[in-house]
Amino acid sequence: MSTGPTYVVGAILTAHPHTVAHLRTLDVLPEVEAIHVHWLDGADPATLGADVPLRKVVATHAHVHDLLGVSGLDAAIVCVRTDRCPDVLQTAIAADVPVLFEKPGALDAATLWELAAEARRRSVTVGTFLSWRGHPAVTQVRDALGAGALGDLLGVEGRMVTSQVRYRDPSHWLFRRDLAGSGILSWLGCHFLDALCFMTGDSIAEVSAMVGRRNPEPIEVEDTACLAIRMRGGALGTFNAGYHLVGSVPGYMGAAYDTFLGLRGTRGHARLPLSEGATATLVSEAPGWREGGRREWRFDLPASSAYHGVPGEEFVRRFLHDARARVPAVAPIESIAPVLDVVEAAIRSSETGRATRVHER
Repeated sequence: MSTGPTYVVGAILTAHPHTVAHLRTLDVLPEVEAIHVHWLDGADPATLGADVPLRKVVATHAHVHDLLGVSGLDAAIVCVRTDRCPDVLQTAIAADVPVLFEKPGALDAATLWELAAEARRRSVTVGTFLSWRGHPAVTQVRDALGAGALGDLLGVEGRMVTSQVRYRDPSHWLFRRDLAGSGILSWLGCHFLDALCFMTGDSIAEVSAMVGRRNPEPIEVEDTACLAIRMRGGALGTFNAGYHLVGSVPGYMGAAYDTFLGLRGTRGHARLPLSEGATATLVSEAPGWREGGRREWRFDLPASSAYHGVPGEEFVRRFLHDARARVPAVAPIESIAPVLDVVEAAIRSSETGRATRVHER
């Protein structure tokens, strides 16, 4: 039982790979006292398996407007198909309900920027599940970088590689261009493209990319991407993403991962081998750090059934606090929209064979 503030939360859901995980997060948060659910397009929770946590669900609403009109509703979680998400977000914003949505949130960046402008105009807190922003390894390195531990940034590196398409149901809507927009870059690569920008306080200005489909299954979106990037501050770097690993289990929540973030500057460098655990290593010669100083952080995170574990719990808890306070979310729409700008630039670069500037809003 929570001894602090409590919340009534809505959940607008469909047959999405993360639906059960988001319900588990709400289930384990003691401050969430009640959940109101709307199953979009008549989605059947029975198809999600026997372990769907519904003990806090106090009502299931036939229409999204009914859910958003619940008295005392503090916020809503939206986990729906990408092409359906903008309409749901627009409806929630118009109803003055803070909303936390599953990325990428739209088929294109322009739609997200329009939603961001509307949310700002109405002063509605809207966030997206870029939950690596709350991971202690990411925030520790971000703070060290902000304190000058790396000096001037020279280069960045990111990697998001996971299990092959054959483990993931190639007929799933995630692999259809009209329903998902793009592939691994917007579905999983977005987390780490955003993390690079979040840690550095910079954004990606230009991309030279090769993007394609290398798995044998007949899908419509990219399953492999290699990006050379230039940050607006001048640092150069690379980002690689792919459905490439074997040895996974079928499905989405038990997938194998090989993920990495690296930052290199004039006075030091940082490594975050995120798929190997909650660790970060920093080597610095900057003032305030001993010569050749090396620091390793290992975060002993307790087990949690929440989406993204304990950092995921804290991410949603922080969003609920910010929603009630009517302040911007840790990961607002303005964090995922520029990522889709990068994805679109990468696809154009691959099609034209030329370096492509990322649209600057």
